[in-house]
Amino acid sequence: MSFPTATKTTSFIAGLTFSAPLTLLAILKTANLVSYGIDQPRVVAFFVIYLLLTLSVFVLDVRSFVPKQLKTRIPLVYFPTDQAGVEFLFTVFGRILVWVAGVVAGVAMLVPLWYFLQKR
Repeated sequence: MSFPTATKTTSFIAGLTFSAPLTLLAILKTANLVSYGIDQPRVVAFFVIYLLLTLSVFVLDVRSFVPKQLKTRIPLVYFPTDQAGVEFLFTVFGRILVWVAGVVAGVAMLVPLWYFLQKR
């Protein structure tokens, strides 16, 4: 099985699909429209598992856990020793920032719904 390659687009979508359902569930629970919410252990477990899977596959990339660019002469030690290693770290850090932007966008998308339900 081959894993998908993590890109800026997959990072943004992973952040958006993590925060939007979580925020929607919190809003609906606050408005008493659903009886379950983010305080339920099964819901928390689902979102933690979803977060770990999407972060490892779509944001960090499975291939970046043991990257060639950071390999040193010492076994099991990974550190940027040249320009390719530094570029690799900046690429991964950039995808993490894009994921955070996706999380913020998912929450910001649902703020008008929260405001509307509070006025009701």
